[in-house]
Amino acid sequence: MKNINIKDNFIKMKHVLSVIYSSSKGYFYSFSLYAIIDSILPYVSIYYTYLIVDGLLTSVASEVMFSYVFMIITLNVILRFLLKILLYYRTYYLTELNYELDNKIAMKSYELDFAQIEDQETMKLIQQAKEGSGGNGGLKSYCEDILGNMLSSFLSITYGIILLTGIVVSKTISNPSTISRFLNSPYSSIIILVSLFIPSIVSKIVMKKDNKRSYEVMLGNIEGNRRASYYMRVSRNYVWGKDIRIFGLKDLIIEKMTDDRLSVDSNWRSYVKFRIRMVALTLLSNSVLSTIAYIFIGLKAMYGLITVGNAIAYVASITLVASGISVIVARYSKLHLYHAYLDNYFTYLNLEGKQQFGEIDYVDTESLNIEFKDVSFKYPNQDNYVLKNLNFKINSKEKIAIVGPNGAGKTTLVKLLCRLYDVTEGVIYINDIPISMYTKEALYKFYSIVFQDFKLFSYSIEDNITIGNKIDEEKLENVYKLSGIKNRIDSLDKKGKTILYQRNQEEGVDVSGGEAQKIAIARALYKNSPFVILDEPTAALDPKSEAEIYERFHTLVKDKTTIFISHRMSSTKFCDRILVLDNGQIVQNDNHLKLVNQFDGLYSRMWNAQAKYYKD
Repeated sequence: MKNINIKDNFIKMKHVLSVIYSSSKGYFYSFSLYAIIDSILPYVSIYYTYLIVDGLLTSVASEVMFSYVFMIITLNVILRFLLKILLYYRTYYLTELNYELDNKIAMKSYELDFAQIEDQETMKLIQQAKEGSGGNGGLKSYCEDILGNMLSSFLSITYGIILLTGIVVSKTISNPSTISRFLNSPYSSIIILVSLFIPSIVSKIVMKKDNKRSYEVMLGNIEGNRRASYYMRVSRNYVWGKDIRIFGLKDLIIEKMTDDRLSVDSNWRSYVKFRIRMVALTLLSNSVLSTIAYIFIGLKAMYGLITVGNAIAYVASITLVASGISVIVARYSKLHLYHAYLDNYFTYLNLEGKQQFGEIDYVDTESLNIEFKDVSFKYPNQDNYVLKNLNFKINSKEKIAIVGPNGAGKTTLVKLLCRLYDVTEGVIYINDIPISMYTKEALYKFYSIVFQDFKLFSYSIEDNITIGNKIDEEKLENVYKLSGIKNRIDSLDKKGKTILYQRNQEEGVDVSGGEAQKIAIARALYKNSPFVILDEPTAALDPKSEAEIYERFHTLVKDKTTIFISHRMSSTKFCDRILVLDNGQIVQNDNHLKLVNQFDGLYSRMWNAQAKYYKD
């Protein structure tokens, strides 16, 4: 972690403040006002205590004394009441601030390429961004621990200096001794001035060491925290609960989670011991200052150079000024650390996608044709090709089945077709135009897909299907029927408004794997895109039920271009053409009747191995 000069620090401070202000104006104003009032509060007591003490010693009129007491009580009550209100609003608006900060991370995650999100380095960056925005070095701490304390301390120093101006004023004294003459000289105040910076110098040294050590600990713990958090999610997620219990995974998960936690805790314990030593050094320097201040002010009072009230006010002011200087030095020294934390947040937000999209915002489906030309692909940081030298075409409204054993590359082909990944070699054309020339929005609108690892969310069934868009009841009922989920929905009290799972509301219901797949299929149908892709969407169903669903699909998608991907064969009979994929290459390309009669071919062997499941 390198040091940053004053100019860079203030540029970064200005940038952070602009982010805070744009994210939550309420939080910005509440923490600023809190700092201002907090700096005033101790000086109210100092000032009126000084007046009360001197008033008692000089027999000031009782009504004047009562006014002092009234003012000290009233101002303390008002200011403390305001602090409570501002603390409430600061906490209230903190939720808004955190939401906006998290929202920026989420939006950036949506904007990045799918390949980037799957990458381990990006996952690490996301974790660092979360630490940077909401952890010990987050914007809340930056505002309250750094900016709020620096503002409050700066004002406190200003008020203290104003009160301390009386300490340099010389008084006329008779028969002065050497000590009283020295104490009466304005130059004697240099003792206090020098003493004020003792804690500041010590604080600067301490904070420099502390910043370096704490940042190293933070970076060292990111991976351990990420893994431990994963194991914690696994342990409390009921979706994985069956496997954990049946296969006795509890001990393994707890062991790994404990190891990661112990590694993190060990780092923090080492840091805490170091921190205790640094705090002790800081307290010692403050004690030195207090001793010098008490001796100096006490001697001035003893020689009649200041009043008792002055002595009380000066000692308190010196302590507050010294504390303020130490806080500013310490917090400014900490800016390097906080900016290093926040740099992780802004680094992620400034991350750019690598894919370049074109400007064509519409896919013409009237004379649609798609072509894979010499397409090969390997995943980032991998040496082996998943797909190799693919050449095939898909025509408008054609029904294509892509079959092959597990690991043949079927799902990867879909990712390339949707441009979730870019090809390593070759070109994919849509209507004789390279796929890279289309906008992201045009491509996503063009496809309607049920992925092999589809996800449903803990919202209502109809929201899962309509994706939160305006609901067309007739269309919704139709996709209920076509997907085969209607009977299940009709059996529920709230029908399609029933919440899936129990994560949001007590009324949520669980659905089986097969029912979840039918809902995912209904979602694909409701989108009504011109190109439909089904990537093993019915793997949780028995083969006969799967065949029935595909038959309903065939009726629905008769006017659409469609790809059915499966290692099971129930989807292939009614397709116009079948691509057989094996080891990343197309080994056969023809219709069902021709391929099933090629007895030495992979398709025929797969069909005959499964044919018994499709017979009545």
